Amino acid sequence: MTELEESDDYLHEPGNAKDWRESYYFNWVDIDNEISGFSTIGLLPNAKKREFVFALFYHDKREIHFVEPGGKFGDAADDALSDGILSYKLQSPLDKWTLKYEKNDFKVHIVWQGRFPCYDFGSGSGTSWEGHFEQSGRVKGKVHLPDGNTLQIDGLGERDKSWGSRDWHIQAWYAFHAQFEDFSIGLRRDRVKNQFYASGGISRKQGHVPIKRVDVETETKQLPNKMPYAATTKVHGADGSTYTLKSRTVSDTSFVRFERKFDKGRTELFENMALHQHLESGDQGTGLLEWLFTHPK
Repeated sequence: MTELEESDDYLHEPGNAKDWRESYYFNWVDIDNEISGFSTIGLLPNAKKREFVFALFYHDKREIHFVEPGGKFGDAADDALSDGILSYKLQSPLDKWTLKYEKNDFKVHIVWQGRFPCYDFGSGSGTSWEGHFEQSGRVKGKVHLPDGNTLQIDGLGERDKSWGSRDWHIQAWYAFHAQFEDFSIGLRRDRVKNQFYASGGISRKQGHVPIKRVDVETETKQLPNKMPYAATTKVHGADGSTYTLKSRTVSDTSFVRFERKFDKGRTELFENMALHQHLESGDQGTGLLEWLFTHPK
């Protein structure tokens, strides 16, 4: 696995491919306050496009922001990582970020603080990044609602940073984040030409164990859109350890479905905030379930 440097948390010099992309991603779940969400900003300098996503789920309500502004953008991170509504600011590399979202009278301020060290994600199927690392963190913040009420956020979450040429239309992938008090798991299992490729790690304060194999059984609701909503995941660490987790979506409103058409078909992406049960210990955790499916014409 690649040794990470503080410079990896900053913007990289882009490659030549049109689909070269650099992205930042954060998520959080606070069960006690009934609030969860995720956010990402993707930069595609060669395509002269950016992607801004912010999703907040609270008390069975949702706030969604999704825009893809075109045009050239500058090299300064403060400018590139803001569309005037959603903005990210690096406070301490490989450690601490702040997120702000202000739209109409809806305001969110989040402090994302790493609780375990960042770790390299490995190569996976080789279809989605040149570099990719993740980190488990503690998330605190406030949500100011248009009705004048204020909600508190105090939970756990995962972040990732990736850069390189990226293929969004592989056969399928399954991504998973699970946060427990003493450990976390971040993984992705790509399916490419009917072969499976696992990447990710089991993370603790003491260090990280790369993931060797992932077995998953997905449960699907027929409506709407044959939506995946639960899974049983068995994670095999490179040290011989195994973790079995039974997971389900937090609620009927705590997910977003994206769809993108391309010349050979269409791709669906489901991003679901999740509750996890670690079957070996009985411990309860929180995190993410994510599925991508490509449907050829």
